Amino acid sequence: MEDKSDSLNHSSWRAEEAIAGNFEALQLLRELITYPILYSQESRKLGLRWPRGLLLYGPPGTGKTSLVRAVVRECGAHLIVISPHSVHRAHAGESERVLREAFTEASSHTKSGKPSVIFIDEIDALCPRRDSRREQDNRVASQLFMLMDSNKSSSTSGSHVVVVASTNRVDAIDPALRRSGRFDTEVEVTTPTEEERLQILKLYTQKLLLDPTVDIQVLAASCNGYVGADIEALCREAALSMVRRTSGASFSGNSCTITIEDWKHARSIVGPSITRGVTVEIPKVSWEDIGGLHDLKKKLQQAVEWPLRHSASFSRLGVSPVRGILLHGPPGCSKTTLAKAAGHAAQASFFSLSGAELYSMYVGEGEALLRNTFRRARLASPSIIFFDEADVVAAKRGGSSSGSSKVGERLLSTLLTEMDGLEQAKGILVLAATNRPNAIDAALMRPGRFDLVLYVPPPDSESRYEILRVHTRDMKLDPDVDLSLIAEETELFTGAELEGLCREAGIVALREDISATVVCNRHFQKVRQSLKPALTMEEVVRYSSFMKNPFLKSTSTS
Repeated sequence: MEDKSDSLNHSSWRAEEAIAGNFEALQLLRELITYPILYSQESRKLGLRWPRGLLLYGPPGTGKTSLVRAVVRECGAHLIVISPHSVHRAHAGESERVLREAFTEASSHTKSGKPSVIFIDEIDALCPRRDSRREQDNRVASQLFMLMDSNKSSSTSGSHVVVVASTNRVDAIDPALRRSGRFDTEVEVTTPTEEERLQILKLYTQKLLLDPTVDIQVLAASCNGYVGADIEALCREAALSMVRRTSGASFSGNSCTITIEDWKHARSIVGPSITRGVTVEIPKVSWEDIGGLHDLKKKLQQAVEWPLRHSASFSRLGVSPVRGILLHGPPGCSKTTLAKAAGHAAQASFFSLSGAELYSMYVGEGEALLRNTFRRARLASPSIIFFDEADVVAAKRGGSSSGSSKVGERLLSTLLTEMDGLEQAKGILVLAATNRPNAIDAALMRPGRFDLVLYVPPPDSESRYEILRVHTRDMKLDPDVDLSLIAEETELFTGAELEGLCREAGIVALREDISATVVCNRHFQKVRQSLKPALTMEEVVRYSSFMKNPFLKSTSTS
């Protein structure tokens, strides 16, 4: 069929001038609204019945409403917007009347040869699932079903009315709507890719004066998880930052351009809305902030950073990246800090969950939070999901029939299902830390779930020296302080205990003289004599032998 896109509307304006990305949804909307009129003769010859309904679903702020408005403007269609607020009325029958009037108005406008679009926003609130309905919801849903069915039967007449609905809770909609003849097609309007974020940034910055040093390609790459509304807010906040900075100055010259500092300030205020409620702010932890553990850090860099930052290289060679990493070892040996450093280095969205958050007094809430976290991680990829004290979330299934045991088994089943689902996802890594690896269910300890199990040992003498240097870099030390000697004297001390040693030495110096300017060797020795490591050699041997256990190997690969 020939392209007749200009025959419906001679305006040169295109939807791409107002929106960016979501090309699949944009094309489906054009086909739904304009094709039945553009190709009416061909469809009559073929006996083709065009679909009359499209459901757009995805997170808030991804541009569902903007897409509909842009396509309507492009083709000159008549638009009627229905929202739960505009439909719900206090008196019986009024809500149904509002729906009938909307469909009647839409049908009357098709006589001009232009399509009419009924856009139902937040349809999950208008037609929820039957198990959560009130009586009024039942009446409204029944009325909408009848109107959509009658609209379908009028497809042979000259009128062309299409119904488009949007939701960010697609599973909360009555299933009766999601069938052929009503909403024939569903399309996900998801978080934009890096290339789409670049196009959105170009769209919102076309009227802004940017400093020559600002590279919007780099900005797009750093905005993982940002939806279109977030990027619009980011641009607005950057412009406001420039206005505040140049307040009172003449709006000419480079001083009135938006600089990198303005963008950094905007990013500190506007984050990805998709991650609100479950993500944590990652401290500025770098690999250099962790003393020792060089081999372990290298393995983590390769397993975490490479797949997330060089995904194209892995795809090119057909290499499957690691999906799960378990860090185990004694308490206080930097397992959590290593995970955060890995997340910061990879510039990934970082989701953190603990057992305390997932155990709830209400049945099913922990599992829902777990599923929601994985869903958001997929939308905000590349991302890392970090489980602290993983043995609580992934405890072995046993014979206990207590309530907490049943909750644990439900959480474990949900975790296994979600981790298996990552096989189809890209850019998502599960990191977990525990000091009780033997308490973790063997089903998680197989390839495809926790592919990589890394032991985080207590620091050796060289690592202890590096840790002491890290924690004394902001201290003024007397020349008589020999950190290498202190490192040799602190065998079996963990990183956390060494940090405490340095802090206490400084406090001892202040207790001795509040006007002290340096920390001396005697202060370290005084603290050292009062401290004993919590670890014993027997415990270290037990921790280090975890993956050497032949029984574990046989069960963890089953």
